[in-house]
Amino acid sequence: MPGAECGGPRSASRTSSGPRARRLALRGLWGFAAAACSVALVSACGSSGPRPRLAATGDPKPAATAQPSQPADQSIPSPGTTADRARSTAPTAPAPELTAIRVSEHGGYDQAVFQFANGVPSYSAGYVPGVPQEAKGTPVPLPGRSFLQLAFHPATTANSAAPGTISPYLPTLLQVSAAGNFEGHLRFGLGLSGRGGYRIYTLTHPSRVIIEFPHVTLPKFPGIWDITSWLQYWQFQAAVENGHQPWLLSPALVVGAWAHTFSSRPTIRRTGPDTFEVTDPTDPVKPKMAMISGARPVTTGQANLWVITSILPVPN
Repeated sequence: MPGAECGGPRSASRTSSGPRARRLALRGLWGFAAAACSVALVSACGSSGPRPRLAATGDPKPAATAQPSQPADQSIPSPGTTADRARSTAPTAPAPELTAIRVSEHGGYDQAVFQFANGVPSYSAGYVPGVPQEAKGTPVPLPGRSFLQLAFHPATTANSAAPGTISPYLPTLLQVSAAGNFEGHLRFGLGLSGRGGYRIYTLTHPSRVIIEFPHVTLPKFPGIWDITSWLQYWQFQAAVENGHQPWLLSPALVVGAWAHTFSSRPTIRRTGPDTFEVTDPTDPVKPKMAMISGARPVTTGQANLWVITSILPVPN
């Protein structure tokens, strides 16, 4: 029995220690696994650490799109933004402003000076059959046998109605007349006694555009009655161009005006395109008669006046 006593407890000890040992072992394994997991989690969380540190330096995308001349932290405005509108509405320099026109005669040429404030504008000049009036398109009334158009751009004038007309009646330069003032364009017509070369140039202090016309040689004036010189002709031509004394354009009316100096009741008979027979019927026995001839000294422009060039008495 003693053996049995001894054997019983030892056998019970083995039986009871087996499950406990396994439980203890399992607990140990779970504890080790938990510890290992904690270490793994800590290690895994630690591996993602660099990403927040990189993000803390800022988003690299704007730096990649920034221009070299612009800081990376400043956005670039897109077209049509306020910044673009601000640039497009920046103040610009004022356009040259016409302040004076001066004309003068020199030894062998005539000169016109166009003076400007705010600099010298661009200009163009050239001979034309007639200078058209801005917007209307009708010819600018100008005396002379030749016409030059002069334009400035960009340019303006303090007088919105434009400078009007200057009529010096110099040997070549007869008249300067405004032809338009519209959207930064100033235009002028120049009436000249003849067509020839001209010189145009600019000067500063003050700003000026200068145009010079050499004197031209005109033929002897053919008129012998009423209008007897080129100066008179230009003056009457300018008047007719502006709607005065239109009868000077009609040969019959010009002859009629002379005929009343010949007789109180003249009889006029046209014998050719530019010839007329004038009779004084007040003396029925021996009436006076005269042959009148005429011509148009100028055939360019609108006002081609007719003048009497010959008066010949007719013998009975």
